[in-house]
Amino acid sequence: MRKSVIALIAVVVLAGAAVAAVPVIERHAAANIKSEIEGNGTAKVDEVSVGLFARRVTLLNLKSKSAAEELNIGRWQASGLAWPIGELLAGRTPLAGFRWGDPLRAGKVELENVAMADKATGGRWTMDALLIEGLDLARYDAAYDGMFRVSVLTARAMGALTVRKLEQRNTRVTLPGSGEAVGLASIVLEDYVRGLVTKLAIAGMDVAAAEGQPAQLSVAETKATKIDFSRTIAAMSSDKWFPGAPAGRIHIETANATGFGGDLFKRYGISLGEVSFQTANVRDKVSRTRTHVEGFVLAPPLRGIEGLSMRMAMQSMGIKEVKADFDCYGTEDQGKGELTLDRCALSAPGLGEIELSARIVNGDATFWNALDEGDILLLQDSTAALGAARLVLTDKSLLERSLRAFATMTRKPVAALRAEWARDVRLYQPSGVLISQAMTQLLDTAARFVEQGGTLVIEAKPDPPVGFDRLEYLLNPGADLVSVLGLKATLLK
Repeated sequence: MRKSVIALIAVVVLAGAAVAAVPVIERHAAANIKSEIEGNGTAKVDEVSVGLFARRVTLLNLKSKSAAEELNIGRWQASGLAWPIGELLAGRTPLAGFRWGDPLRAGKVELENVAMADKATGGRWTMDALLIEGLDLARYDAAYDGMFRVSVLTARAMGALTVRKLEQRNTRVTLPGSGEAVGLASIVLEDYVRGLVTKLAIAGMDVAAAEGQPAQLSVAETKATKIDFSRTIAAMSSDKWFPGAPAGRIHIETANATGFGGDLFKRYGISLGEVSFQTANVRDKVSRTRTHVEGFVLAPPLRGIEGLSMRMAMQSMGIKEVKADFDCYGTEDQGKGELTLDRCALSAPGLGEIELSARIVNGDATFWNALDEGDILLLQDSTAALGAARLVLTDKSLLERSLRAFATMTRKPVAALRAEWARDVRLYQPSGVLISQAMTQLLDTAARFVEQGGTLVIEAKPDPPVGFDRLEYLLNPGADLVSVLGLKATLLK
């Protein structure tokens, strides 16, 4: 009994001593971390604190500067760190000194007042706050000696990252090269896995020509689901990547944006309801997409040179405002080797409609790879070819209104002006194109559309289909476009 009591007392004393020693251990660990961060002379941090029980590390006013990049963080805190205590006590922490390639697993990461600059590209990224939950950053290759270090290593980090939830507030990005500034009031991302995003919501986006300039375009809310930009990450992770290089195709299941504004919209009196995009997998290797724009209205204001000029032009046509919608369907059938633009229609009620459809056939692996990688030059090495195309122009008053407006400006009768336009179409000779009898017939049909209105249908049915390897011929002087493309024009009432 006495031995048991003594043993219990010993355990309590040792536990108490261990608890009492925790602050000392934490201060020692914090000092080691600070020393490691500032060891190479490129980084400095005002204060470091460590919480052993919470597995928490906090850095205040961290500044890192090198020949290629600058990084400033007002506050950085990671809690719930999945990192060996022995490593922590030795001052070796994940992202200690924010070294590229370091791993990090944490229940929560918080950053405040962040600013990052890429000196090579002129790119800059700032934000007020960032909160990440369920972060798992695997170790990745940080060996890179090119000009675009920040962009490439950021892409590699994105390819090694898994996040349960991410929230950003007041983010500003200055795009490399162009200097355009993009602002984002908030970003909420859910379930990110190495380039795959389950949900994304962006509020208060604006785009300006440069930092400090008024927004040219703003979007109140953007939402998207099931986004896959893993190809883009892979492309940008390459040692050979540079701004403007092919960056791969981004797959999105659904996306929609609402609340459009900005100086461009105000200047021309434009309002826009919603822009949406959908992708649906119909069956194996077959998908269908839809892009829809609704609620477009053009009503130029009576102020500013641009708005006043457009308003006067529209008034001469007897139009107060222009309303339009756009709807476009496409089908990708890799099994059949076909890419189809089923129907793209731009419709302005009371004015007219433009409808386009096309079909690419003989799509091989090179063709699909060119689309996925975003490398248009690869298309010339594929067997893919234009199988058919159809353009439909339907006039519902736009032609007559345009003639009346030009007649007012030129002080010519509408009938005389119509005859003059039709004559110009018949006599038109495109530069570098063979003016064959078939071309003359096609131009005559277009001229009759000017004279009579109605619906003009222009079809291309090349036989055999025209491959991308024949584009060079079609651009050569003297090319017989009508015969090679199988062009035909029809006028419908």
